[in-house]
Amino acid sequence: MELFLIIALTHFMALLSPGPDFFLIITTLLRKGKKSAHWVCIGIALGNALILIAILSSLFLLEKINVDLLKYIQIGGAIYLIYLAYLCFMYAKTPIEFDIKSVQNVQQSHLVFSNIRMGLQSSLLNPKNIMFYSSLIILIDQDFNTVQKVLLSTWMISIVLIWNLLVLKLISHKKWMNWLKAKSQWLYYISSGCFLFFAMILIFA
Repeated sequence: MELFLIIALTHFMALLSPGPDFFLIITTLLRKGKKSAHWVCIGIALGNALILIAILSSLFLLEKINVDLLKYIQIGGAIYLIYLAYLCFMYAKTPIEFDIKSVQNVQQSHLVFSNIRMGLQSSLLNPKNIMFYSSLIILIDQDFNTVQKVLLSTWMISIVLIWNLLVLKLISHKKWMNWLKAKSQWLYYISSGCFLFFAMILIFA
C-alpha cells in the first residue's frame, strides 16, 4: 500500500507539470475546438497505454528495457516537437476566426482520426513518458505480480485521460475561452517556444 501511494503521488506530480501534451491540447482547442481537443486527449491516453504495453511486454519477454529503442524515440520525439513548434509559429502568424459550428461540422466528417493520431504521436514520441513509466514499472517489478501491474497500468492510463479531460473542461469554459481567443496569437508563440524548448532538452540531454 505504501508503494502504491508513492507511485500515485509521483504520477500526480508528473501530471501537474505542463509538457508537450498540455500545449497540444490548448493549441488544438484554439484551432479546432473542444471536440477536436477531446479526441486529442483520447489519443494521448491511447499512447500512454501503448507505451505501458510495450514496457510490460519488454520486461516479460526480455527481462530488460531496450535502451537503443529509447534513443531512437528520443530523436523522433525531438523532430516531432520541432514540427509542432513550426505549426504553432505559423498559426500565430496567420490567426483564424474561431467558428464553432464550422469546426463541429469538419470534426464530424473526417478529423476524428487525425486528432486521435496527433495525441497518439505526442504521447508516443515523448521520451519523458517512456522513461517515467519505465522507472515506475522497474520499481514495482519485484513487488507486484502481473495482474497487479496490469491493474496499476490501467489505473494510470485512466488518470491521464480523466486529468486531461478535466483540464480541457476547465480551459474551455466560456470565460477562459474568451481570454484564450483574445490572447491566441501570443499563446501560439508561447506554445511554439515551449515545444522548441522540450525538443532542445531531448537533443542535448
